[in-house]
Amino acid sequence: MLAPTRKHQRVLLGALAVADILTVPFSLYITWYVRTEPLREILPGFSHTVYTYLVTIPFVAILLVSSWWSAGMYSLSDIQTPFSSLTRRIRALFYLAFSIMAVSYLVKIDYSRVMVFFFLAVSIPVNILFRWLFRKLARRIAPVKESPATLIIGSGEFAERVITAMGRLPAPRHRILGVLTESPVDLECIEGIPVIGTADDLSRLSDSRCVDEVFFASGSMSRAEMMRLVNSVNREDIVFMLVTDLFEIASGFQSLDSLSSIPVVEIGPSSTGSFYSGIKRLIDIAVSGVLILLLSPLMLLIWLLLLVAGKGSPVFAQSRIGRNGVPFTLYKFRTMKPETGEYEVSPVGKGDPRITALGRFLRRTSFDELPQLFNVLTGRMSLVGPRPEMDFIVREYNAWQKRRLDVKPGITGLWQIMGRKDLPLHENLEYDFYYMRNRSLMLDFAIMARTVVTVLRGRGAY
Repeated sequence: MLAPTRKHQRVLLGALAVADILTVPFSLYITWYVRTEPLREILPGFSHTVYTYLVTIPFVAILLVSSWWSAGMYSLSDIQTPFSSLTRRIRALFYLAFSIMAVSYLVKIDYSRVMVFFFLAVSIPVNILFRWLFRKLARRIAPVKESPATLIIGSGEFAERVITAMGRLPAPRHRILGVLTESPVDLECIEGIPVIGTADDLSRLSDSRCVDEVFFASGSMSRAEMMRLVNSVNREDIVFMLVTDLFEIASGFQSLDSLSSIPVVEIGPSSTGSFYSGIKRLIDIAVSGVLILLLSPLMLLIWLLLLVAGKGSPVFAQSRIGRNGVPFTLYKFRTMKPETGEYEVSPVGKGDPRITALGRFLRRTSFDELPQLFNVLTGRMSLVGPRPEMDFIVREYNAWQKRRLDVKPGITGLWQIMGRKDLPLHENLEYDFYYMRNRSLMLDFAIMARTVVTVLRGRGAY
């Protein structure tokens, strides 16, 4: 059985986005030509030149892609078929028409409403043609390969529904190896799929079999148990999916696709495009540069106070592990007594005797983190990201946990604003993975805003 690989899905998604963007200039030009030539006598009074509409191409392209996305035309089930469902196309056109009119009204653009409706009508066949052509191109770049080998963890009615839903898919996207039940049961098969063990056998089976993906299809398994099973696997190339009745989607995972009517979400980090990475790097440079200039008097004052206090070097340098496992030197203002070991346990409370009086103030205000702005400016860190960990902690990561190193560490992140030092390590990892799956400029801005509030309240800092 053949099914789209993840590389094929990413290439196809990008190809369709390019096709949708190219739809705009072609459709606009065709619309303008029809309006000015064949319909000039029927509908007189049109005086706009083609340039009036061509300059709007970037904005209309953004609106079109956003509308298509909102209508679900970039979902996995949609991009695998040559033609989107009629319902989705109508919904997408409605979104696009509303968006164009709303933006035009807000910015006071003079446009022909007839042109808008002509454009919407022309864009349908043009978009179908472009999507068909670019789908062909994507299949040449990243060919469809054999269906991924799949394990299902679960039992009972919920697992039966999932297996049935997989069988109803329009294309054979999964090659099910077997079912692992939550606990030992007296069953040989579920919906024709053999029961080959329990969930505790996952680690052994993932090493001994060619497993590509694992679906959690249990309505009763806790999040902690799922994470325990995920962490037991020593391969980082396995994709973990959660099939659920919408629980946890809002609080811990990101919606990805569906099996028939059943929502499917992926556990773990995902990649983002170079556009996001490039914009984020520009923001890191701009914000860190401005903050260094504005806060340089404060940093100089703190440096002098620490120097006068005579408690060792004012700046504390420590090796941390950055993106892709590359070590770098992290800088902080010294807050603990110089005789404290470099890798001793972090302070466990506000009264920890190893913290100096000035250090306690710096930790409460998070001023001790200010030198990390230089780490951000040089590209070793980002303003927002996972916590930069020490080497001896990273050495204990299993293959799946090492995915945390796929992105740059940050000065702040989700786990810092959700509880800072009050949270255990395993919950910090879950927050990091949630950020990696959902990272966007809007989420970065929200985290930075919440960080300011958290610092002002002094929550979890000691």
